Amino acid sequence: MFVIKEEKWTNFREWLKREGFPKTNLTLAEFQDTGRGMMATRDIKAGEVIISVPKKFLITYRSLTNLLKGQLSRSPVKLSAHQFISLYLILEYKKGSQSSIYPYINMLPKDFDNMPLNYNKELFNLLPHNVKVDVKSQRAKFEHDFAAINNFLKVKFAKSQGIHSKITRKDYLWGWLCVNTRCIYLETKNSDDVKDRIAIAPLLDFLNHTYEAKIKGEFNYMTQCYEITTFVPYKRGDQVFINYGPHDNFFILMEYGFVIPNNPYNYVSLDKEYLEISLPGETELARQEKLDLLLRHGFYGDYSLRISEISFRLLTALRLRVIQQFDVSTTGTQGIILKWKNTITGLTEIINSQNEKSMYFHLQLICESALLKAEQVLEALKASKATHLPLSHVKLLWLESIVILHSVIKIIQDSQ
Repeated sequence: MFVIKEEKWTNFREWLKREGFPKTNLTLAEFQDTGRGMMATRDIKAGEVIISVPKKFLITYRSLTNLLKGQLSRSPVKLSAHQFISLYLILEYKKGSQSSIYPYINMLPKDFDNMPLNYNKELFNLLPHNVKVDVKSQRAKFEHDFAAINNFLKVKFAKSQGIHSKITRKDYLWGWLCVNTRCIYLETKNSDDVKDRIAIAPLLDFLNHTYEAKIKGEFNYMTQCYEITTFVPYKRGDQVFINYGPHDNFFILMEYGFVIPNNPYNYVSLDKEYLEISLPGETELARQEKLDLLLRHGFYGDYSLRISEISFRLLTALRLRVIQQFDVSTTGTQGIILKWKNTITGLTEIINSQNEKSMYFHLQLICESALLKAEQVLEALKASKATHLPLSHVKLLWLESIVILHSVIKIIQDSQ
């Protein structure tokens, strides 16, 4: 660990002081495990406010609307908070040292190569299936927002108004990811408008996340500051953390661009494997009728495993899938379906012993198939020429998936 003494950090701290930002007992430092983060410059007690961001420093939809003197309200094109704050950061970045918030802009990342949204095709294809699905959804959201920004600029911000009307895709992706990775959510007192809830909080956004941090973040209406209170103590020289919430590494990597070793919220998704499993004697009609039943009863998808834990949703869905001679027009099948429904409501734990044995047999097959896939991807990652850090992130996802799969296979084998 070493304390950061770069000129831009010094300039940023001086700017905060000049503008009336409250003194903190934190400084920027480089840590071996997490990279840059905030270090305690003295012992901090549980219950202390570790950082207090005055309202004037919070970059929100409302503050920017006021800054631009209501121009937005007269525009026929409306922007979301994410879209608008992203645009503002880009415009300030383009002003260079002439920006009123240049010392802060200068501290923001210059690129986001660690974000899956920016992965090359090779590395993207090596992500777990559920992460690829989520990243595709995130990419679609970005493209929608970029189109909205272009439309907004065409309608409202002409060059004659002194505002850059040409924003490239690369420009907007930078601003969009700055907001996506750094924003906080405010609980607003006087408005239910979601636009009022997203904010960028300078300095606070340099705190790293850990699931172990116990904190409270809220806007203090007495001090007119957004405050972070810690419920755990820190020694001088310790890294001080914030807690984004109970998130797994899939989510953290996609939204923030990093992973946490031994994250207790990690899981393995088996949605794809469940849909692709081949069952002896199951016709396509029977398969579709079973999937329709799952959909009607709220059990379609979200099939997961955690360390030594099989989700109830997966067990329920597999019990239905392994039912043989499935024909909804017969009374026999209707009777089995009723027993299956009873396992959902808790009237009974299993359909019958034969069904339960078959269910666990096929669950083990699914786990072994997922395990083989994970091992194959790890081999492919060894040959990848992707950048080291993103590569290590993807590798950790698969390594921890393997640990989970082995733990569940052991449970199945021990129960037989």
